[in-house]
Amino acid sequence: MATSRGFADQSITKTYRRLRFLVSVALIALPLLTAASALLFGGHELQPSLSDYYFVVIDGGLPRTIFLIFLAFLGCVLFAYRGLDEKDNLIHNAAGIFSFGVALFPMRCDLTEHQYCVPGLLPLLHLPSAGLLYLSAVISVMYGGGPKLREALSRLPDSKAWFSRLSRIKYLSTALMTIGIISFFMHKLAPSFLAGFSWIFWIEYTGFFGFGLYWLRLMLLVNDANKSGQQMRSQTAPQSHVARTQPPTVALTQEAQAPKPEVWENIP
Repeated sequence: MATSRGFADQSITKTYRRLRFLVSVALIALPLLTAASALLFGGHELQPSLSDYYFVVIDGGLPRTIFLIFLAFLGCVLFAYRGLDEKDNLIHNAAGIFSFGVALFPMRCDLTEHQYCVPGLLPLLHLPSAGLLYLSAVISVMYGGGPKLREALSRLPDSKAWFSRLSRIKYLSTALMTIGIISFFMHKLAPSFLAGFSWIFWIEYTGFFGFGLYWLRLMLLVNDANKSGQQMRSQTAPQSHVARTQPPTVALTQEAQAPKPEVWENIP
């Protein structure tokens, strides 16, 4: 049984690491790939926002395909991802549902802007879905894994340095994503503002990049924390062995007086 549990623990750790890595790659790379596909294979200039790529090519074409793959993949992973605690899990589940909403409910069809557009399903839900996706992503970053992650980091040597590193991860991504969501709503509420420029695409991308950067840096933090925890555990093992080799009365006295070492369990 112990061997099976060990294999399961290793599998869970690898799965979480791959999920975090794939989400970070998708958030950073796929919005750019969507824009590049329209430019390279259709000669279409950068669109005002990422959502515009739904209608930039007749019948959707490659840009719409990549855009929907991005949203569907993001939705599936965020919904399937099990958070470090129940709140973390619910936040990511909500973000996954809203990602599906952005894909299912395209932006409003306006023939003056998109000559190939066809009215889609409930376009009124597109903006709320996009806004709530961004909002839940910001909440996810601000939550930063929750109390369980902080509790695990508190057991490591120099815990203040670990907390400082986690704070830097959260603050940078939160700042980038806040700029993105504010600018997104500014564009939707006042489309004439800086009309003719594709600045909103880059602002939206700033938000996606911030979320992807958070996942990547969080993965690296968890990996480093697990390595430090394993080293801490290996250093306490020889001391326990020495105690067992001493006479029973001495060992029992020392075990009663000495504080029990922290037991490290890998963060998934």
